Amino acid sequence: MNSFVETLSPAARNHAEARIDYYADLNQAVLRSLRQLTEVNVQFSRDWLSESTAALQRAVQTTPSASGAQAAPQQAGALLQKLQSYHQQLAQVATDFQAEINNVAQQHVPQTTRTATELADAGRQAASKHMSDEASKFANIASQNQAFPQAASVQSADEGNKN
Repeated sequence: MNSFVETLSPAARNHAEARIDYYADLNQAVLRSLRQLTEVNVQFSRDWLSESTAALQRAVQTTPSASGAQAAPQQAGALLQKLQSYHQQLAQVATDFQAEINNVAQQHVPQTTRTATELADAGRQAASKHMSDEASKFANIASQNQAFPQAASVQSADEGNKN
């Protein structure tokens, strides 16, 4: 028994292989970007947790005073700086992802387009051959039907049904 792959035409097999390669590389690019995004998020979460824990410990251990009020703007500035750094890292991950997707497309689209064109051409040729074969069969059947004498009931059909 033939497997599905063995029944594919060479053009269909080439196109399937080109598309599989393209999608595999796209998936790899997505996974790399997700890994980078996860790493950025984990690092930011660790920093945030560490800063929050330290701020809470300072708040619990110190008495309210004027020095505590002066430290709040500095802490807010440090937090803002961390948020800006996080945003820049996210933007860099997105930029790298876009560049990688563009590279994958530039690498695979020409081959996939070529194999799709070959597959379409093979389909047109197969359809044309099938149509030609069917027309020949029809012509043979029609010529065979004309070679036989017609039955009397068919010959008198012009006169209508007299029953």
